[in-house]
Amino acid sequence: MGGYDRLTVVGSSTIIRRPQIGIGTPMANRAAEATRPHAVLLDLGGVIVDIDPLACFDSWAQAAGVDVGAIAPRWAVDDAYKAFEVGAIDFDGYLDSLSRRLGISLTRTQWQTGWNELLRDLFEDVARLLPLVAAELPLYVFSNTNPVHQEAWLSRFASALTPIRKIYTSWEVALRKPNVEAYLAVADDIGVAPTDILFVDDNAENVAGGKAAGLDARLVRTPAETVALLRGLLGE
Repeated sequence: MGGYDRLTVVGSSTIIRRPQIGIGTPMANRAAEATRPHAVLLDLGGVIVDIDPLACFDSWAQAAGVDVGAIAPRWAVDDAYKAFEVGAIDFDGYLDSLSRRLGISLTRTQWQTGWNELLRDLFEDVARLLPLVAAELPLYVFSNTNPVHQEAWLSRFASALTPIRKIYTSWEVALRKPNVEAYLAVADDIGVAPTDILFVDDNAENVAGGKAAGLDARLVRTPAETVALLRGLLGE
C-alpha cells in the first residue's frame, strides 16, 4: 500500500503595502486560482491509514513457532508481490511464493490474518480533513494494494473514505506506482491533466514517478506534514 508543501499565501505585510493585490482582490484571486490544483490524489497507506509491516511478520512468526528475526529479513518486494499488486496472480498464487521465500508453512487463514495485520488505524487528524478538502476539490486515492487488503480497509474505514470520489487500486488499474503509465492512466480516468493534479505519497520513489508523469507530487513523512499540506489547500 502503499507519502507533503503547500500553496503560497500572501503575507500580511504585502497586504498592508499593496492592498490592491491582497487576499480577496481580483488579482490575488486569479493568482491563487492559477496555482490551485484541479484534483487531489492521495496515497492510502502511510498517508490516510497507518501501516506496520512488522506486525505481519510478528503474526506469521507466532503462528509458525519461529523467531520473527528469522523471517522478516527474507521478505522483499519481489516479482510475485508486484504481480499480486497488479492482479496478475491471486492470493493463493502469491502465498505459494511467500511460503517458499520465508521458509514457513501456514494455513491460508493464518497467512491472511497476518497479511491484514499490516493495516493499523486511521490517521484521525488527516481523516477529519478529508470531507473539508472534498468540499473544495475533487478528491481521489491511488494505492498500490491487492484485493485482500482492499476488502479489509474498505470494511474497516468505509465511513472515513466516503469523501473520496474514486479509489484507484494498482490491482484494478493493472499498474503500480512508480510506473509513469500508472499515473497517466489515473489522470486520464479522472479527466484532469497531470500537471493539474496534486499527488501526495509517503514513498519517495512513488513521488519521483508522479513527478516524471507530470503531477505536482509531494512527499510526506508524517501525518502532521499531511495535515499541514491539506490545511494549506483549505487556506488555513
